[in-house]
Amino acid sequence: MRTSLSSAAILLLTRISLSAFVILSLQGYLNAVEAQPRATLKGWESNLRLTIKDRSNNFGGFYYDRGLFRPVTQEMSPEYDLDIFTYQFSHFDDYEWHQFDNGFRTTVGSLNTPVFAVQSEFKSSLNTSDNGMFTIMAYQQEDLRAKRGLFLLGYTHQLGQQHRVGVSHTLGQQKTDLDATFSYMFGTEETGWITAEVTLLDWANNFVSELSTERQSEFEIRHSYSRKPYLFTLRLESPQLWIFRGEAVASFQPQSRAEVSRRDFPEENFLLQDWVNYQGALLEAVFPGGTAGIIYQRTFARMQREPAAGSEYELDYGNRQVQQRAGLYLTYKWRDFGIEQWFWIERNRDQQFDENPDAYVEQDPFVRFYDRRPDMYPFDFNEVRRFNKTRLYYAPVDRSFSIFLEHNGDWRTPAFDGQSSTVRGVSYRNYYHNQIVERNERLTLGFGFQFSEHAKLTLGASLDLDGDLINGFEIERENADRAIFDGGFGRLQITW
Repeated sequence: MRTSLSSAAILLLTRISLSAFVILSLQGYLNAVEAQPRATLKGWESNLRLTIKDRSNNFGGFYYDRGLFRPVTQEMSPEYDLDIFTYQFSHFDDYEWHQFDNGFRTTVGSLNTPVFAVQSEFKSSLNTSDNGMFTIMAYQQEDLRAKRGLFLLGYTHQLGQQHRVGVSHTLGQQKTDLDATFSYMFGTEETGWITAEVTLLDWANNFVSELSTERQSEFEIRHSYSRKPYLFTLRLESPQLWIFRGEAVASFQPQSRAEVSRRDFPEENFLLQDWVNYQGALLEAVFPGGTAGIIYQRTFARMQREPAAGSEYELDYGNRQVQQRAGLYLTYKWRDFGIEQWFWIERNRDQQFDENPDAYVEQDPFVRFYDRRPDMYPFDFNEVRRFNKTRLYYAPVDRSFSIFLEHNGDWRTPAFDGQSSTVRGVSYRNYYHNQIVERNERLTLGFGFQFSEHAKLTLGASLDLDGDLINGFEIERENADRAIFDGGFGRLQITW
């Protein structure tokens, strides 16, 4: 009997010990996982929504006719997108930024000798009651896709444990370009979030336009919607499920329709229509020491401009631009050393179509002043594009100083468009003759200064690896000295 009791006690103690070991091991594993960086789609989506909402401050203004998201503008150098890829905050930085209600961050990087690209954000929140919160957000963007300074005011109200409703509004100089967003959120940190939003784009436009006519204060150019634009958005965020978490977002602006009138050309009204949508998804796994994930992003923009009824307007054209991106990422840290790897592959389509191409070419200053070939219009551009970022870093836990060395690369492969058997995408290059270089690479050295847990400054500079000798037609420039310095930048983030 005593032997049986002793065996039972030993068995019980063994089970308790094993259970405790499993619990402690699991707790240690979860703690190790919790400390790893996460990525998010929120920064990418925020930039898209600003472009959709604040159209008057995008490059070229509201009536720019080469695509909403401005994939290419005449002022861009061949390395413009590589510059932005090098300077911008990463998806990891975006996740950390969105964990706080208050903060300021900015990135400043060199585009050319006289010009910086600057993007800044500021946000502050104030609890007005146990269930209500006001938010103020400010955005600055000064680059070759936009020059904007915009405020966004918002209010969120808690309805029970799992329900929230909110409203936000843009504040800008143009009365015709004001937007109001109404949102509903369901969920918690433990269960994940579902967010539905409806945005009334340019909701005051028709009222302001009609008022200007009554007061005989006609705009130089104005438009009146017969089909108003709305933006519908659905956003999903999962909780942490073992080592996995995910995000998904889809947004859609149905076709809008407006008649545009110009004071100097009263007989040449035209109709302006556009459609916009974007989608994104992210799935990542975290494990002791690292994080790995995949991302998919897609944007679509379609524009059509044609004569209004009874108008003498001759142009009838539009474009369709689609970008699809898939990305892989991995970060892993061992002791004070780590690696961060990003790889993106894109498929881009930029299709210009025209019912009266001769009229378009005749009024296009680029063709008339720069002696381009009008027979290569309209164009249908396709390409596959790849970006790489490989970062090796040294970041001691107990020190405020870190250092990294990274490779940034951009490779483009345009398709042949039938106009030439030797030059890819030659019709597109006819209009954007200095934008397409098939290889751009640089080596970037950076230093990080962690002033506190919530304040970090990063400074970096790049060494050119491709020579910068050619333009979009693969012709050597007159000044063919090889570049060495390939731009510097700084990033600052403060949260509280």
